[in-house]
Amino acid sequence: MNQEKKIVLVELTTYHEECLFTQIKFLSEANYDITLVINPSNSKNIEHYGITIDKIKFFNPRASSFFIKRIFKWLELYRFFIKNKFEKVIFNTASSNKEVIALTKFLPKRMHCFGVIHNLKKLNSSSSQKIINKRIKDYYVLNDFLENSTLLKNKKIKLHSFYPTFFPNYPAAEILNKNNDIWISIPGELNYNRRDYSTILSALGSQNRFLNLKIIILGKMNPNHDDTKAFMLQVNQLNLSSQIIKFNNFISNEVFHTYLRQSNYIMAPVSLKEKSYLNYKITGAYNLAFAYKKILICPEELEIIPDLKSNSVFYSEENSLTELFSKISKGDLIKKGNYEDEKWNFDYQQQQYLKLLAK
Repeated sequence: MNQEKKIVLVELTTYHEECLFTQIKFLSEANYDITLVINPSNSKNIEHYGITIDKIKFFNPRASSFFIKRIFKWLELYRFFIKNKFEKVIFNTASSNKEVIALTKFLPKRMHCFGVIHNLKKLNSSSSQKIINKRIKDYYVLNDFLENSTLLKNKKIKLHSFYPTFFPNYPAAEILNKNNDIWISIPGELNYNRRDYSTILSALGSQNRFLNLKIIILGKMNPNHDDTKAFMLQVNQLNLSSQIIKFNNFISNEVFHTYLRQSNYIMAPVSLKEKSYLNYKITGAYNLAFAYKKILICPEELEIIPDLKSNSVFYSEENSLTELFSKISKGDLIKKGNYEDEKWNFDYQQQQYLKLLAK
């Protein structure tokens, strides 16, 4: 194996596991010799990755509460990188994690470091991120829009986009019978800080009932959490229980992706309180919609994002969402996703991803 093809993909956090498979597939089909360093909390999908177990190292930065033990474990990880003589290192979450800071600071300069940045605000405002920026000058972002969505203070940093829209071919799971209903899925755990559910429920509970619409909350709902209590209070007050599909337990990937495949729409009711989704980051619902070629339902502020403008329908507030639900319920909404462009193809996205590594 060519030494330049020796690469390690690193995910030390418990987040962003959904971005790994796409990168692994890009690299493996380009004949890279891939090693995966992963937090054991993200191990549930490794059987689908196509990487042999001898090429996977599990590392949990928080496995011990004792500082000395953490230092010892980090040194062990550092020696692992040195021993394997990786040519390139890709941090799937290249933000202010202590271990990422240390690795980018102390790994030999011959190892070329790249990273995926999930919130551009950190590049400008995080002091610990500025330490990482001394080593990583080229970051991946997860949508073309983010390449120029904000002005970076560090002019040496370059952003390069790819879309992690490829997933393992999970077997179909046994799910609820769809009948003739229209399914609208909202991926992710119930979280009022990130998503505006109140407007959805109010629109769904309007006087003109849309009984064939089902809203699927595709994430675990903790019955003891305040958000769940607030959500269920509104559901019960509006008598919407029959139109909400929810899960009190962990959802397997097989179930999650089966519901997405069978959904008519995917909804991204992002909360725009802090405006982060207009400049600094995306929500995973976008890429899930792109992956399955679904129409997105979004707040109208997001129409500034070209991919969403082409593949979404928008609402401004409760009344306009009520009107939109009415059209969907009656079958009067005829817009289809504009997924004919080459950018949605595997080969195009793979080329976008690999050309940075070839620099």
